[in-house]
Amino acid sequence: MPRKKSKTLDIISFCTDPQLLGLSLSPAQETLLRSVYGLPLTPKQLDIFKACTGRQTYRAGHSFPEITVVAGARSGKDSRIAAPIAIYEALFGGHAERLARGEIGMIPLIAQDKTAANVALSYIKGYLLESPNLRSMVAGDPLSTELSLVNGIRISCFPCSQRSLRSWSIPVGIMDEVAHYGAEGGANSDVEIQSSIRRGQVGFGKRSRLVKISTPWARDGLLYSDFERAFGKDDPDILCFRASTSLMNPSIDADRLEQERRLDPSRYLREYDAQFLDDTTAFLPLAWIVAATITGRFELPPQPGRVYCAGVDATGAGGDTFSFSISHPENDTGQLVIVQDALRGWTKSRTQLVDLEGVVQEIVDLCIRYAIPEVIGDKYARGWVRQAFERRGIRYVDAPDKSTLYASVEPMFAQGMLQILDHPVLHRQLQTLERRNRAGGKAQIEKPRGSHDDYANALALSSCAAFDLAGCHTDRHAPLVR
Repeated sequence: MPRKKSKTLDIISFCTDPQLLGLSLSPAQETLLRSVYGLPLTPKQLDIFKACTGRQTYRAGHSFPEITVVAGARSGKDSRIAAPIAIYEALFGGHAERLARGEIGMIPLIAQDKTAANVALSYIKGYLLESPNLRSMVAGDPLSTELSLVNGIRISCFPCSQRSLRSWSIPVGIMDEVAHYGAEGGANSDVEIQSSIRRGQVGFGKRSRLVKISTPWARDGLLYSDFERAFGKDDPDILCFRASTSLMNPSIDADRLEQERRLDPSRYLREYDAQFLDDTTAFLPLAWIVAATITGRFELPPQPGRVYCAGVDATGAGGDTFSFSISHPENDTGQLVIVQDALRGWTKSRTQLVDLEGVVQEIVDLCIRYAIPEVIGDKYARGWVRQAFERRGIRYVDAPDKSTLYASVEPMFAQGMLQILDHPVLHRQLQTLERRNRAGGKAQIEKPRGSHDDYANALALSSCAAFDLAGCHTDRHAPLVR
């Protein structure tokens, strides 16, 4: 058992005691932890508190049930904030006393996927198992995604699925990198997961705690909503704390951060200075994507009298997906609507490449089913792509560059003209597209480094082709024109 009693052990002592976690904390990290639990602040810590919360007063003794942390990359969000709070609450929060016989108290660590959630869990496992006084609190051997404590509390990691947390008793929740949930778990997944956590916390009264922590993204979603509500305001329920990488973690080399700033100034503001992107930097607002999505619609069969268009993003290399989209225009009510009917993708496995000829044949079969005589695709695609389609009687039409293509589809989203399928990967790719200014004033719309836009590109191709068809083309074989 821990050698200190819970009534005298505060979060800072718990973190820094060599027999417990044995952590070193930066001034900003310590200030954040102190302010969460209402511990006294020194004059220097009070200055940090005011700068990072926008508040003018500090109420010692006031503990916050919800904490929203907007922090730069490498700020110690997991190792110095989320993991210590989760362990401290599990052992000393008094939550086990609220559990009925046989009931399990769950502390979930939710991130955009299980791999990311496991990062925080790995810190928790390490801290508990390597501490002389805490090791005995672990019940049995930790599993890959969870560990149990002898007091009936379980700490487990979850992906950002809206269904993951139903029915659990949840004294404490950790929402890690919450700004990125919408890109993985679907539209409004951050709000729905928060609702599930709060539902599971009702039985724990005022002792429950919810920590939302992330680098920022767009000016949308739960993280930004909390920032708008609580930053600079004396909100008794939510503490919003924003800090840059250099403030939270002074050990990060300043010259290296300056290099990052020179290489990509706008991304530096988001990733290291913890600034929210302007609406014009994130290409499509989340609200537009949500409004365009027809929930529960995954594919539409061909209908008599409809004319369909197809877009293809042909690839088989790396982690890219050979993707294909079908759309059609509708004007049944006097207002033009572009409807997405189908979306398919083929990705290589770890051991096998994509059967490219086989994929082309599957696409051709779909084209025949929807009476589509041509596909629109990247004009820089390798020669075999065009030849493979044309050998099977389907024309391959060159599309404009991606920036021009995305710029053409943007007003369709803005005007509520698009109806897209309920496809999480497509939504993620649409949300992560960025508008970046280039020399000469021309904006470039592109995917972030290391990500993909195959499904988004296929949607844009088929949607623009359908729009052109409805707007000015009577020749069914006319190419996409911009």
